[in-house]
Amino acid sequence: MTILRIVLLAALFVSPLMAEKYPTQVKKSVTFLFSRDTANRLAVQGTGFFVLMRTDQGNDTATFGYLVTTKKALQRSTGEYLDTMYIRINRKDGYSDTLLVLLTVNGERRFFPHPDSTVDLAVIPAYPDLNRYDILYIPASMVVAADYFEKEKVTEGMPLFHVGIFNEHIGVFRNIPAVRFGSIVQFSEEKYRWNGVLTEFYVMEPGSSSGSAGAPVYHYAESAKDTGGTVRPARLALCGIVAGSFREGAHGRDAARVIPSYKLNELLMAPAVIAERDKEFLRMRNEREKK
Repeated sequence: MTILRIVLLAALFVSPLMAEKYPTQVKKSVTFLFSRDTANRLAVQGTGFFVLMRTDQGNDTATFGYLVTTKKALQRSTGEYLDTMYIRINRKDGYSDTLLVLLTVNGERRFFPHPDSTVDLAVIPAYPDLNRYDILYIPASMVVAADYFEKEKVTEGMPLFHVGIFNEHIGVFRNIPAVRFGSIVQFSEEKYRWNGVLTEFYVMEPGSSSGSAGAPVYHYAESAKDTGGTVRPARLALCGIVAGSFREGAHGRDAARVIPSYKLNELLMAPAVIAERDKEFLRMRNEREKK
């Protein structure tokens, strides 16, 4: 038997990618995050994007949606977590909805930070209505493992792009994402010291705006022929999440700190997240059996 929570039928991931600068459909995976400021106005907190994960239990299969962002995007400037936040999500009619998201219910967190406190990453279970909203879930299979860069020979200077907020114009009636193209400028075998703690990330430029924290970072390789004349199809991979800006040198040159995507894999397989999926599995099974 199959339990179906969310259906994803995205041509981007079931058809060969066309030769283009980047697959523009990925812009539909992002949403913009807000909180209320002291004047009760919506203030930008960051960017988030949707990931879809399929899991099996015996003969049952279920799909689970997650909104991925940074922990900082869910925090006040003091570092305390918000109790509520808002996401603005595009509708299929060309406009958008701003939805209230409860981060705490009856004192219990409804989101999951990475178990390593030095990793600025969090996920929120999220199931927006695909009939109403113009969004795209990124399959968890696109989230690459730690050895991806070595296998694909991705090194410093290789192009990447990320999709997030352009603070100067986020859109009036709907989200208008910004797409920034850049390259990796540094991998480090050592952890970086950031805000007094050692943490793991890599560095790319150009940098990001403050609202781009939580933006997905992609590696896109166009289709090409190998030495034997065989055509290798285009490939798109989620290889990181923007953590924020990184000031370099005396000239203040901007660069972006990027959390490696395998940290997202770690979070999705963390005991607390698995337990939540198991709980939801049981709830859905009980609902089905009552019908």
